[in-house]
This record gives sequence, structure tokens and C-alpha cells, in this order.
Amino acid sequence: MPTTRASIRTALLVLAGAALGGASGAEQPTPAATTPPASVNRAVRSPGNAVWAANVTEARAIAKADHKLVYYEFASKECGDCRRMQGLLYPAFEFEALLTGMVPVQVALSSADGTKLAEIYTISQEPSVLITNPDGRLVFKMEGFQDAGDFYAHVHKDVDGYRKFAKVVDAQDVPRLSAAEAFSTGKALYARFDFEGAASRLARAAAAPDATPEIRESALMGLSAADRQLGNFPGARRAAEKVVATTKSPDQKERAELALAEIALAEQKPGEALGLYKKFAKDHPKSPYLAKVNGFIARLQAAQPKS
Repeated sequence: MPTTRASIRTALLVLAGAALGGASGAEQPTPAATTPPASVNRAVRSPGNAVWAANVTEARAIAKADHKLVYYEFASKECGDCRRMQGLLYPAFEFEALLTGMVPVQVALSSADGTKLAEIYTISQEPSVLITNPDGRLVFKMEGFQDAGDFYAHVHKDVDGYRKFAKVVDAQDVPRLSAAEAFSTGKALYARFDFEGAASRLARAAAAPDATPEIRESALMGLSAADRQLGNFPGARRAAEKVVATTKSPDQKERAELALAEIALAEQKPGEALGLYKKFAKDHPKSPYLAKVNGFIARLQAAQPKS
């Protein structure tokens, strides 16, 4: 099966998450169905009585200027579940209250903006709801929709949690952070797709005077992953090579070697990546990552031009 950029990106995010200790984002599972709350009778001028942006660019610009979050609704006219979700959410005063601090915009998953957002945040179906800050930091994500009551419970919990998190993180003096705090917040920001914020804190964690070898190496691995997402491939390679050269942990060395192959993939160098994966399989025949490596080898070999 040919290798696609979206499938490779998804696989890289999974491996990068493992490098950061399995940190998870604000994504919520599709809630179990319960009885929806009664509708509130009131005049509705627009969904949530809010001004919806015409497109993603406009939504982000308004949100940035007004210090608000961006509420993305992934929906289309052909989607029956989208109409059901809208019928439950739009008339409710609670939806109006939710959108008070947000700029809403509707996005079709098949559109150019929808495709790009879906690749970044791994969204695969309509309806879905995504909330981020204007720069793309993840606040809330839910794919599918079954019940309004559970939706509100989850979204309020995550938005409230994010606001508390952002207040702390955005006030940090990064060069003065301890290694542990820098690493912890770097992990959290990476999980929220804020790769720039993550990179600065993971770099601090790796260089902080109080960094233990474990924190230093894990921070370097996270920094490599963040730099890769930012397109800073030389920086990503340097961080991974430091771990290969200095670590005393066989597992960490294997992860760093895999990171170097992932960087080659991100640089659109499949031949180089294939060579690195083959070398890894030869050098580490008992590695717990061998099955994934063999999968990459098979996909890359299948994608090679036929002679």
C-alpha cells in the first residue's frame, strides 16, 4: 500500500507521544448516550446567538484580536448526525453561554481548511467539535456526537481546565524553570499541539542545571519531536543524536535511532528512512519496536518506484 503523508504524520505523532511518556491531549472519547436536556424557548437569531466567522482565517484573526478561543464545528449538509447535533445545541441557552468567549466557525471536513485541520488534529468524521486558542493550542476535541448533556459536561470541564493551565503556562519565565517543571509543561504543550511552546520548555529541561539524566534524555527526545513538527529538521536531528551518543539506556537509544528515521520521513527522504529502519531491524532483532519498524519497512518498500 502506498505511503501517504497523512498516514505517516499520524504514525509519527503516535511514536512522538511514546517518547514523551504517553502524554495525552484534551481529546475526549465520544460520550455515551443519555437523555438530552429540554430545549429552552427563546428567540434565536443565529446558532448560539453568536456571530460566526466566514472562514478559518477570519475566525483566528478575530479570536486573536479579542482574546478569545476558536470553536470549530465540522459539519456538512449531507451529514444527518450533524443536523441532529445542531438541533440539540443551537437552541440551548447553554450553547450561547459557551460561545461567549469564543469565535465559532463551521468547516466542512472535505474543504481545504477542513483537510488541513483534520490532518493536524487527527479528525476523521463529521460531526466533530474542536476548540483551540488562536494559535492552534488544543483546548477540546470531540469526534462524533450522541448526547448534549455529556457534551456540555466534557466541554465545560476541559475549557475550565485549559484556562487554568494557560494562566500558569503563559506566565512562566522559561529560562528560570526547574528541569522538572519545564519538562512537565513541555509535555503538556506538545500534547496540545503547541509545538513552539513545547520546544522552548523541553530545551530548558534538557539544559537546566538540576536535570537528571532521565529528564535530560526524555526532554531531548521531546525536543526532537517538537522541532520535527515545526519543520526544524536540523534541530530535531541534533537532539536525537545527542541521546544516541550519550544515553546508557538501551531503550532510549532505540527510540532516538527511530527518531532519526522519522526525521528522514518528515523530510520526504524515504530512501534514507528505509535504510535507517533496515539498520535498526538488523541491530535490534529483539526490540519491542521491531513490529512497527517492519511495518514501516514494508510500506516504504511498497511505495518505491518499480524498476
